[in-house]
Amino acid sequence: MPRVVRSLDVAAISGHFRGVKTLLLLLILTLNACCDETDVRLSSVPPRNIVPMEVKERAQSAVQKIVDETVRGNFKAALDSMNPGFVKVISRPYGGPAKYKAALMRQMNELGQNGITFQAAITRKADIAFEVDYGFENHVVNGKVVLGKDGKPQQVARYRSWMVFVPTVKDFQVLDKSTNPAKLRKFRKWDFEVAISPKKNENWTLVNGSSVNALQLRKLFKFLPKDDKKFQFPEVKSQELK
Repeated sequence: MPRVVRSLDVAAISGHFRGVKTLLLLLILTLNACCDETDVRLSSVPPRNIVPMEVKERAQSAVQKIVDETVRGNFKAALDSMNPGFVKVISRPYGGPAKYKAALMRQMNELGQNGITFQAAITRKADIAFEVDYGFENHVVNGKVVLGKDGKPQQVARYRSWMVFVPTVKDFQVLDKSTNPAKLRKFRKWDFEVAISPKKNENWTLVNGSSVNALQLRKLFKFLPKDDKKFQFPEVKSQELK
């Protein structure tokens, strides 16, 4: 069976553990395709409003809940939190979402057997966020759908979803069996989650940010910036704890 995800190579962190692979918290996925926004013909990028602080805080809270569950060993929570549009596309070579997630679950359940354990993970304040998912929806005023002269709901074009970058810090340990006797080594990874939710009926889903770039995010939402620098991505790095 082909390898489903690109997992963290611990050897790349420390210069050792050749051939040892680990699946980090909430998965380290390469985002290589996904669905576009509703086709709205425009000559320029629609202006965005600033994402309210309370929205960023709700996104952070949603990510922290998944982080907590995963540290406790509830890996299903991590799988269930994955953005469905992303999963639908990335799982195509592997037989669809069900088979893809089943393979991921097997890998996560094998972490302990490979000497990998998660110790703690926290989220940090989310500063970077965007309105996304530009398209048409019913015009609603004071909770009621506005009807046109023809009796049909009026349509308005607007951004319909939030996208928030939530920084994370994750501690894990690896049993280095390349030494005799085996040595327990501890690592810390600074990372982030891309939290996405519709504005109506908020339901946050995640894409791990380890390998995300502007081009990949534009495959999700085409009116996003083309330049990585304009995103101000949170820092991604790893280091061994002494």
